[in-house]
Amino acid sequence: MTDITIGKMSTGFEVFAISVFVWASVDYDRFIKFWMLRPAPYTPRVRIVFRLFFVACVLGGAWRLADDVAKSGRPVSYLTVLPFAVAWFVVFFCMLHFVEWLKRKRTTNSNRLT
Repeated sequence: MTDITIGKMSTGFEVFAISVFVWASVDYDRFIKFWMLRPAPYTPRVRIVFRLFFVACVLGGAWRLADDVAKSGRPVSYLTVLPFAVAWFVVFFCMLHFVEWLKRKRTTNSNRLT
């Protein structure tokens, strides 16, 4: 792989990471459950802390992306980075839905046994 391809992949991953944390900021209950042992509903304090965490991740990712673009010295075409970001997002989306499906399946099976 060339340096340009690696740069596109890296920038694509940064765009992906920002988009995931934007999604987590909007649909926070879906993502809080991966850190908390207790199931929903969560206290307002927990929700606020996690929403601040997700927003901080978005801001940190945007800062990193802007810093990397400024340091690269090359003009970046975001349309060439988009396929990498979309590919990462599709993989993440599939993994997330698989994990949620597995959790539902285990919950239903444990309820049947009781």
